[in-house]
Parts: sequence; structure tokens; C-alpha cells
Amino acid sequence: MTAESDQGGQDRPLDRGVARRQAFLQAARQVFLQQGYEAASVNDVVRIAGGSLATLYAQFHNKEGLFLAVLLDQHARFTRAITPECVDHLPLEEGLCAIGERFLRTLLEPEHLSFFRLVVGENRHFPEPARRNVSVGADQVRDVIAAFLQSRGIAVRDGDTHPSMLLDLWRSRFHYRALVDEAFAYSDDELKAHIAHCVDVFLNGVKATRG
Repeated sequence: MTAESDQGGQDRPLDRGVARRQAFLQAARQVFLQQGYEAASVNDVVRIAGGSLATLYAQFHNKEGLFLAVLLDQHARFTRAITPECVDHLPLEEGLCAIGERFLRTLLEPEHLSFFRLVVGENRHFPEPARRNVSVGADQVRDVIAAFLQSRGIAVRDGDTHPSMLLDLWRSRFHYRALVDEAFAYSDDELKAHIAHCVDVFLNGVKATRG
């Protein structure tokens, strides 16, 4: 049984129901990614996770409920991973590059690419999770960019599309290729150079429009 530390520094066992739920989510993540939603079997989830089918249904009601729970869990993981560390101490260009690296490296992780494909493929049946997966994480990083630009004296008004443009610049060369070609490879230097070039193009454009 897994354990976690409480505020007093002593280990206490994880609640059995919570532990079982996490086991189901982890197994379901594996099954859905391998088989897709339609072909996935909750029996396979139980076989991998242990426990019983009755317990799974008690927690998630049905396969659709399990799928939605997996998507919500994955979205939370993605949002945490994609959110950059504080960059307020960095110069303008360096700070934007740091945000961009965290953003793009997270997008390109194999599991996140696989979930992106899965969610887009199931958009007809689950439009709201698809919308959330595509937009909300990026929206959070966009807000970080906007706040960072504001802190550096570059005004960003409500409704400005400049931060979103930078996100699209960063993802354009790598993300879409990685989604359609699992063999797509790039070096660390190539990724960093791409991010820096996008920042340079973006800042020159922003400075020109702001005068």
C-alpha cells in the first residue's frame, strides 16, 4: 500500500478507496491509449489494476465515466507540467524562452501527444473534454506570457492576441509534425534555436506595433 507524509512528518496509509481509484485511473490510461475508447474494455482495466468490476462501477458508473475521469486527471497533470516556473528575475528574451521551453517540451512528451490524438479522435463523442484539452492549458501559459510582458513594460490589453500568436509560433514547427509522425526527431539545440527565433520574431513584431 502506498503512503504519504502528513504535516506532522509521520507516514500514514493512503485511503484504500483513493488508492483503488488511482489504480483504476492508471490502468485505464494505459488501456485507452493502447486501444482507443471504443475498443477499450473495462475488464482489461480491472485485470491490470486489480480489484473488482463492481468497485470500478461504484466509483465511475460506466466506461464513459471512467474515460472522462481519466481525461480530467490527465488534464490536471498536463496543466501542472506545462505551467512554467517564475521567470520574473529573467530578462525579457530569456524569460520568454524559458516559458517556451517548458511549454513545448511538455507538448512533445509522448504521453501528452498520445492523449492529444485520443481526445481529438473522440471529439465527436466528447466535445467538451476535447475543447478543454486543446485550449485551457495553452490559455494558462498565454496568461503567464501576458503577465510577464506587462512586467517588462509591454502593454497587453484584454483581447490582445499577441501571447496566443507566440504559442502558435512555438508549437507550429514541432507539435503538429510530432502528432502525425511518431518517428519525428529533433535535437535539444534545434528546439532551443526554434524557441529563441520565435521570441525574436514575436518581440520585433510587438515592438513595431506598440511604437
